[in-house]
Amino acid sequence: MGAAGAALSTIARGANVTPSGVVGLTCSMAGVSGIISQGEDGAVLDPSFRWHIGSNTKAMTAALYARMVDLGRCRWAASVPSLFPTIASHPAWADIRIEELLSHSAGLTDTFIDGRWLDARRADAKSAREQRRDLVERVLGVAPPESRGVYRYGNLNYVMVGAAIEQAISVTWEEGMQSEVFATLRIAEAGFGAPPRTGPWGREASGSKLKPIDPSLGEADNPAVLWPSGGVHISASGYAQFLASYLHGGPSLVRPTTLKHLLTPAEPDLGYAGGWSLDGPSASPASRLTHDGSNTLWFASAIIDRKSGRGCAALTNCGGERGAAITQRIIKRISLTSPRA
Repeated sequence: MGAAGAALSTIARGANVTPSGVVGLTCSMAGVSGIISQGEDGAVLDPSFRWHIGSNTKAMTAALYARMVDLGRCRWAASVPSLFPTIASHPAWADIRIEELLSHSAGLTDTFIDGRWLDARRADAKSAREQRRDLVERVLGVAPPESRGVYRYGNLNYVMVGAAIEQAISVTWEEGMQSEVFATLRIAEAGFGAPPRTGPWGREASGSKLKPIDPSLGEADNPAVLWPSGGVHISASGYAQFLASYLHGGPSLVRPTTLKHLLTPAEPDLGYAGGWSLDGPSASPASRLTHDGSNTLWFASAIIDRKSGRGCAALTNCGGERGAAITQRIIKRISLTSPRA
């Protein structure tokens, strides 16, 4: 990837080309501490541009649930059937808890998600909220397909959490995210689905070339039903602000005791909780949080070192292995200087 557009400062708006590149960011408990924008082939990267973070959205959905716990709208240890009192559930779900969905250990995987299912959801005239409820009915109508208590990563876990939030607060997951996460953290440049056409477009690998995909096309992102598991786009500074909320003394989103519970896996050896892979001592909360996300057209990598009080991330409009390599190169460049816990 060319480095012709490297910059740290204000970048001109209004480019007539679709900008491509990568943005790196660092944060501390005070919020944003640095942003590096690197455009391809001279592309300009406006600080307000939004980047799709894929599965790194899961941490935001988990944080929203935790905030609802603090506000008395949701609760820890709730059984999955109790989250959806009007939906009949298979007996096997009876005592599976919300924490197990948040740790990918409820036995739920993405078994029926394929191209045909995705296309059907895009064509469905029902709202995203209605589609999520339909999905919950389908999931709860049968036993979980995998063994409970074993880590099995699956997007449906977080779609279920998003639907549970909608059931509890009587507004859409999107509305709850805007009012309780983005507004609370004063993040103005964030939304859902493919980012606006005025900024970078996600790119599809076609051999050795990358093809920009128009954000107005359905293929530019997964259908809205799946957004609680991977549908947020956000500016670099906004994402830094969100990451800083996990640091002691950073912008407050949830109470410290709530955050500790959120970052505690359902079983001690699972290594995943609250939308994060956990590194460090087994005592909760883990000292180091990591996650990667991609909708195949974008890639996001994030690290939070809670011991040193710093975090960093890299975001690019390129998915797959190429996107992962780009973000890792930037992460190394702006890597945390304190030793791992």
